[in-house]
Amino acid sequence: MNTTITYYKSPIDLLAELGIEQPDEIDIEAIAQHCGATVTEEPLSGCEARIVGSGNQAIITVNSSSSVPRRRFSAGHELGHWLCDRGCISFGCTANSFVTEWSEHNPERRANRFAAELLLPKSMFEPAAQGKPIVVDTAKALAETFRSSLTATCIRLVECGSFPSLIVCTKEGQRKWFSRAPSVPRELWPNEVVGNSTLAYKLAQAQGITGPIEVDADEWISHKESSNYMIVEDSFRMENGFIISLLWWRDEAQLSDLLDEEESE
Repeated sequence: MNTTITYYKSPIDLLAELGIEQPDEIDIEAIAQHCGATVTEEPLSGCEARIVGSGNQAIITVNSSSSVPRRRFSAGHELGHWLCDRGCISFGCTANSFVTEWSEHNPERRANRFAAELLLPKSMFEPAAQGKPIVVDTAKALAETFRSSLTATCIRLVECGSFPSLIVCTKEGQRKWFSRAPSVPRELWPNEVVGNSTLAYKLAQAQGITGPIEVDADEWISHKESSNYMIVEDSFRMENGFIISLLWWRDEAQLSDLLDEEESE
């Protein structure tokens, strides 16, 4: 099919245009073909995916040795480049791009966001996550349903889940990026260095410990009153040494007290 795409289409627009309403209908190869991009698989060295485009046609190549969720997210990421960064093709994206590029405003971050919104659309993801705890097991189950990467699923769980939460990416105890649920006040920021009692710290030390666990909020949150509260943490270590942590206020007293302070000022 020879389709001409002359303007940016959002993931929401694409899904609506193609009549996709269920997770198992999100066929990334067919969606890419609709946008003038053909997805192929072959062994790649030094990157997880690449795209080369000319005119209104592009070839997206993903690493055939990667898992199905990784291949799908890689294809969605490159499709994001094709639709968001036309005129700047080609791109070659490493595995680290899919972990580290979630906060800075750059082409890699835009492509990650595009892939997340295409493969984990809010209209489908929010009902699936409704009422479920913000922990790694929940993210794993949703990642299986949506056949997407665990990191991207964790981010969407925080963004679209039912409870106030944060996701924080660290390496060697240092914060790399974070994202918060809409219900979390902007006054609450993760510390730049994680506390010694956190699961993330222990995983960085290669201790074989599993979560979720409850920790003092000040181990994670840089707010003067954080020592008075507890937070639920669940973390996992990735092969490249990055650690993804889900932080969840099961008891929302800290958030309520912050709102009360704002109203009294």
